[in-house]
Amino acid sequence: MPAKTRRKQYSIVDRSLQYRVLAIILIYSLVIVLFLAVCLFIPDILAMSNQDLSLEIRAAAADRLLTLHSRVWPAIVAMVCVLGIHSVRIFHRLIGPLYRFRWAFSKIGNGDLSFRVKIRKSDYLHREEEALNQMIEGLSERCERLRQAGLRAQESLSAIEQTPSQISGGQDSDQQLLQEHRQHLADLLEQVQRFQLSDEDRVEEETG
Repeated sequence: MPAKTRRKQYSIVDRSLQYRVLAIILIYSLVIVLFLAVCLFIPDILAMSNQDLSLEIRAAAADRLLTLHSRVWPAIVAMVCVLGIHSVRIFHRLIGPLYRFRWAFSKIGNGDLSFRVKIRKSDYLHREEEALNQMIEGLSERCERLRQAGLRAQESLSAIEQTPSQISGGQDSDQQLLQEHRQHLADLLEQVQRFQLSDEDRVEEETG
């Protein structure tokens, strides 16, 4: 199991979002590089272009410019590469949980409450993970209570139907009213049973 986790640690889970974040990081890096280039190279370029300065001064500016070119650009390229790789690894700790949350929202939207969200220890958004699991737990408990209440009401109604003469003399209108109540309860249970609360409930429904 640990080996499987390592293989998926930096996989592409949301291609569009991860590439968009990487593009933003690279654009910011290029802006920083452009700003540094302007600050470092423009003064010497202006000095070289100034005909009023002596040849010695312009030669010194040209020498500094060549030195900067040989030293600065390799360092900048290395910095951009390191920043890009590190940003991908860092943002994966955000994008991974977001991908899991999106998966959870889809499951909840389909009426499945039998799962809990689990993200890695190194990921961010652990408080959001806990809040989402609490929400799923609360929904599951409420749906279970509603289902049990519906079952009890249905059983009670069945007992009433077995002894209608003691309640209303067995009149046809009363029988029709009881049938309508049963249909309402059946509709209620049908709606509640759209939520999958646990694997045990699923087995009970299939065997029942």
